[in-house]
Amino acid sequence: MNLFDVYSLWEIEPVRGKGCHVWDREGTEYLDLYGGHAVISIGHSHPRYVKAVQEQVEKIGFYSNSVQNSLQQELADKLGKQSGYPD
Repeated sequence: MNLFDVYSLWEIEPVRGKGCHVWDREGTEYLDLYGGHAVISIGHSHPRYVKAVQEQVEKIGFYSNSVQNSLQQELADKLGKQSGYPD
């Protein structure tokens, strides 16, 4: 099956990231200035992020929105407060 032809692709494949840098399979280092979708603004492999994800995945990695999940409400409340749009 062919992948969707959404974007023209650069001739690099990042396989590792740390901070604001990524490396390809050959070990070439790049300054990661990508600011597109699903980008984590704290950089790659940030220790607090890695720890939080690891702790959560040890409990449960994913489940459907068709059941109650108090973490979703907690996050929504925090985002509402931070953004000034609590509704």
